[in-house]
Amino acid sequence: MSEISTDEEYFDELLTTSDLDEKDILEIQKEYRKKRLMESITGPIVSTLFHVALIVILAIIIKDKYKQEAAEIVVEMQEVEEVKIEEPPPIEEPEPEEVETTEQNNPVLTTIAVESVDTNDAALEDVNDEVPSTEDDAAVEAVSDVVVSPSAFASPSVFGGRSAGGRASAVSRFGGSKVGQEKLLKALYWLKKVQNPDGSWSEGDTKDALTGLAMLTFLAHGETQTSKAFGVTVKKAMMFLANSPVNYKPKHGYPHAIKAYALAEAFAMTGVFQLEEAMNKSIRVIIDGMQQNGSFDYEYKMKTNRQDLSFAGWNYQALKAAYAAGCGELGLQQAIENGIKWLKKYAGSKSDGKGFPYAIIQGKVKDHGRHSMRPVGVLCLQLFGEGKIAAVRDEIAAIIENDLPKLNWGTAPKSSLYAWYYATQAMFQHGGDKWKAWNKKFQKEVINNQHTEGYWVYPGKSHVGAIKDQIGQKVYSTTLCALMLTVYYRYLPSGKGAIGTPKKEAKKKTIDDIGLDLID
Repeated sequence: MSEISTDEEYFDELLTTSDLDEKDILEIQKEYRKKRLMESITGPIVSTLFHVALIVILAIIIKDKYKQEAAEIVVEMQEVEEVKIEEPPPIEEPEPEEVETTEQNNPVLTTIAVESVDTNDAALEDVNDEVPSTEDDAAVEAVSDVVVSPSAFASPSVFGGRSAGGRASAVSRFGGSKVGQEKLLKALYWLKKVQNPDGSWSEGDTKDALTGLAMLTFLAHGETQTSKAFGVTVKKAMMFLANSPVNYKPKHGYPHAIKAYALAEAFAMTGVFQLEEAMNKSIRVIIDGMQQNGSFDYEYKMKTNRQDLSFAGWNYQALKAAYAAGCGELGLQQAIENGIKWLKKYAGSKSDGKGFPYAIIQGKVKDHGRHSMRPVGVLCLQLFGEGKIAAVRDEIAAIIENDLPKLNWGTAPKSSLYAWYYATQAMFQHGGDKWKAWNKKFQKEVINNQHTEGYWVYPGKSHVGAIKDQIGQKVYSTTLCALMLTVYYRYLPSGKGAIGTPKKEAKKKTIDDIGLDLID
């Protein structure tokens, strides 16, 4: 059968070529058309149903997905809300160390938490056991030409040697000895043992002075209120001095000056604002009590024609320590500059060449050239950055020529420890061969004359008459000897220069959050 293109052509051909009559063919045609109609309708319906089913399935899948994402979002929101409303768990804080409450204790000062300064002297194992000899120059050779900063106190690393590692390094470098540091540590334990319950040392009018000296001794060894061995001891001492009333008309004035010195150094090392307030009040008395010529008289008398270098020396040290601590009291720098002028005027006593005077009364020199006054003037000028002037070199030479031969415990001159305390620091700051000679002898005398319990008794004819109790007299002698043994790291050697730059003002700290940064 030939190919046909349409249904009509097919049925026309069927009509002419088959035996079927027209009626049958029309019936077949009708049935065929009905079938084709059904086919034409069924295809789109099936296709439509298939697509509808596909759409429904996709819709179900998408709906489930959205439901799942929505559920996750709800969960996340619930978790955030729970974090917001949930109370944080309580933080367990360590119990503060107990300090006996006294009338002078301020409750605000009873809790102290700072980085601990390690008092473990294991690092000293590398330090020579023997007192260095003058023949062994290597141990202290570096001192002679060291120029660290314009001023010892102004140096940012002035306290840098006071950590355990720093101490060991400095002792080795500058000619100290392991046995000397062991004697020092024994003295610290004795001072801890005899401290009063209120944080002070001694009795009566000398409490402020001896508490100040004791605290300076602990600070010089790097001990603060967080030290493992001496933290409570230092803390109680700090509280006592911070709360001790300021005496605006102190008897003779030594206790006030030493107290101000200790407060300034403690604030410089810790940054505690309670110490700053006490320091500022004490320094204010000193600034206002300085005479126009730059010196001082007992009781901070202004209207007098008397100047006293022995008394002035403690005040100069307090002023410089306060300056280094960032004290902002008006007139502080001018007071230091006036002090420098007065010291320079009498250094070497240009008029008669007899050295620093003990006192100037009605314009006349009294007791110039005392072995106890030479190192006072020298050290103060060194701390003020004027240690290289010719007059100071002359005084250093006089110490070696006149005073070193008398550095003997058994035949000690009057006011010996007082003089040796200043001279040890002055000779260390000067350095060189003169320091080596002094260092060898002073260590031997101090080390060999410590009591087995850890204290020292003043040699020769002392000047501790104002201290009435025996414990107080031992505290005085012990602090001076112990401070001598800290000379290797207490202050770095200073060079020539101006007053220097005060400590940068840092964020004020409370007694509860103080910290101590020591630089090895």
